[in-house]
Amino acid sequence: MTYVHIPANFQNPTDEDFAKFCSAMEQLKEVPVHVHCIANYRVSAFYRYRRDVLGVNDAEARAEMEQVWHPEGVWAAFIGRSC
Repeated sequence: MTYVHIPANFQNPTDEDFAKFCSAMEQLKEVPVHVHCIANYRVSAFYRYRRDVLGVNDAEARAEMEQVWHPEGVWAAFIGRSC
């Protein structure tokens, strides 16, 4: 198992955090990946990857994220941005 730590600041998620996440996912695209967050919120907000990189329909990706979390504030702004 490979561990990749991307320390996204909960108070200030950045596009650099997202780029690191995308890079890690690209490097690991041939193997199963388990993504986690201590609170699970940040993982859910990376629905942006599913939308922007994998091409999942926004409504579908958002609905799955919202089963876990409804982002507000800086996280709502973070997921609202696109690549």
